[in-house]
Amino acid sequence: MAGDMKGRSDCDLDIISMQCDNEARYRKQITITRPIFTEETFQEGYRISTSNSSATAKLRRSCTSNLSSLSGHGLCLAVLKFFPIIGWLKEYNWRKDIIGDVISGLTTAVMRIPQEMAYALLATVPAVYGLYSAFFPVILYAVLGTSKHISIGTWAVVSIMIGNAIDAVIDVELSNINNGTSEMAEMTSGISAEDNTMLRVQIATSLCLLVGIIQTLMGVLRLGFVTNYLSEPLVRGFTTGAAVHVFTSQFPKLLGIKTTRRTGVITLVYTYIELFTKLKQTNPCAVIMSVLALMMLILIAEMNDLQAHKSWCRREGRKGKKLPIPSELFVVICATLASYLGRFEFKYNLSVVGDIPTGVPVPTVPSLRGSMSLFGSAFAMAIVGFAISISMAQLFAKKHEYEVEANQELIAYGSCHIFGSFFRCFPHATSMSRTAVQEGSGGKTQLAGIISALVVVVILLRLGPLFSQLPQCILGAIIVVALRGILRQIKDLPLLWKVNNVDFAIWLLTFLCVCLLGVDLGLLCGVGIALVTIVLRTQIPNSSIIGAIPNTDIYRDVARVPDAREIPGIKIFCFSSSLCFINADNFKNSLFQKVGINPQKLLIAKHKGDINKKLEYSHCDDDEPHNDVDQVQTIIIDCCMFNYIDTVGVKTLQTLITDYDKVDIRVVLANCKETVRQSLLKSATLNKKEAIGLDRMYLTLHDAVADHMPSQKDDNFKHVGVKIQNEISYETGV
Repeated sequence: MAGDMKGRSDCDLDIISMQCDNEARYRKQITITRPIFTEETFQEGYRISTSNSSATAKLRRSCTSNLSSLSGHGLCLAVLKFFPIIGWLKEYNWRKDIIGDVISGLTTAVMRIPQEMAYALLATVPAVYGLYSAFFPVILYAVLGTSKHISIGTWAVVSIMIGNAIDAVIDVELSNINNGTSEMAEMTSGISAEDNTMLRVQIATSLCLLVGIIQTLMGVLRLGFVTNYLSEPLVRGFTTGAAVHVFTSQFPKLLGIKTTRRTGVITLVYTYIELFTKLKQTNPCAVIMSVLALMMLILIAEMNDLQAHKSWCRREGRKGKKLPIPSELFVVICATLASYLGRFEFKYNLSVVGDIPTGVPVPTVPSLRGSMSLFGSAFAMAIVGFAISISMAQLFAKKHEYEVEANQELIAYGSCHIFGSFFRCFPHATSMSRTAVQEGSGGKTQLAGIISALVVVVILLRLGPLFSQLPQCILGAIIVVALRGILRQIKDLPLLWKVNNVDFAIWLLTFLCVCLLGVDLGLLCGVGIALVTIVLRTQIPNSSIIGAIPNTDIYRDVARVPDAREIPGIKIFCFSSSLCFINADNFKNSLFQKVGINPQKLLIAKHKGDINKKLEYSHCDDDEPHNDVDQVQTIIIDCCMFNYIDTVGVKTLQTLITDYDKVDIRVVLANCKETVRQSLLKSATLNKKEAIGLDRMYLTLHDAVADHMPSQKDDNFKHVGVKIQNEISYETGV
């Protein structure tokens, strides 16, 4: 050693010293000495809170909390919570924020007007009803909503769902008229084109009222968590599939072809077949205007995207985002002027928007006739609209560091729908493109939404008739370009394939179901697929044998971590799911397979008196290593993944413990959560003889291992790093 040291230079010694210092600095020692604890001995030495967490107790506490809110101070807080506008108006910085809100409101209105008219036609109602939906709900949301940035109004996906629901109801009712079974027979019998339009409006307003009732009830019942069942891959696959339906529905307008509106299964296939068979009927004027509009809209949209993150003013001390170019309004104005001056409606048989009445509609009570046939569609719209709206609200709330309240948002959306239904509005949601424009152009609060709604009122009162000669193919082009962001979600697939194959399958299958089966049925199938994946992952979870990392209290899967070693005489089994009726059999079979000892087969062999075949009967699978029954003395079940356990799971554990006891193998549990412990203790009422007590439950795996080590004199146990004398010691060396 001295010779080696003499052979080294001072520089080498300094480097070695620094390396040792760094190694010591980053590998600190931990030494803990404490008694071995079962749950029984731990609760004897330490007080455990016995707070009642049952559903009845939670309901009682909730009622007490609600009653306490009826006090003066509580009532004020409740009013502020129900009317968020009071809170943000009190804190509004008029000097700093008003300019941004005004600019944002005007910019959003410029984009809103053509989009609302286009989405109204997509919902198969006249364009003016889109303008109604751009005013009344927006004003009320500014009062009740908790988001400062989302833009409430019509949205392509909800609009296509409305159109499909209206077509389905009218088709069913017309088919039932001759049988006298129609709930709307007097409304649908012998209707003219004008009456058909008004019937569609009436059905749309009924849908709006139903959606509002559903969302309001969900908010009152605190069901804002329901959208958690719609995973992000499911929602994005659904919206992409719905966008394909929207995209397809606009082709006849772009080509100037009259096609039959269809609902049901594989409508996309039938639509494209009809479209190709009628290509000879294409209107050249509509095609030329559509191509020019698409080129201009796409070019300007790409320019807006490129400039979205650049500052619009580079002067010192002033930063901001460049205002988007109002391509939609520019195209609408140019196309309307060309159509009016060229008399395209009469010369080239070009479809136009038609008369747009001036003024605000008189409030009327919406009809609920035929509501039972609309309920399924209304429920789907309520869930989808809320899921998209709350996700957008949470996205911008996180960006600007404030909070949105899901249940209050439900009440706000529901109130907007109910209020809007009295003014002939149809169901709406949050538009992703308009929300991005409203926030990107400097919007700070919902005052921007109010300003955009006031611009719409000016259009309704004075300027509406100016848009009567607007070609419908232009509105179709606006819708198609607005779908760019949704259709780009197809890029999710390569990433999902790399990250999670299950999410990839959910996205793709939901997309295909929506495309082939229709929007409503496709959404239902998507939810079903997502739930099936959860059930399958719960029913067939991973299971493993756990081993100890030498000289630590760390335990890992021996199949994945080569340094993890099994402890002689002890088998540690881990099951990566809660234990319930779905996976109880799988849990038992996995335990037999991993441990290598089936007590039931072993007992059968003993009863037959064939002791020599004891080991043969104990093995569960020839692929598993055969364990000597006499060497395995303890099986430890790691319950760290058990969030709950039902009665079937409890009975499974009781049976396993009893069977293994009969072959002199002790089964104990470790890392049991409070809910699991309570379920196991309550199981004594089912079977007192096989009850699982606290003496079989250990605080940690290390406690269980330390308490069941056969001997410390045997060299086979030195690698575990456990010292036992009514104490356990955790030591990690440098």
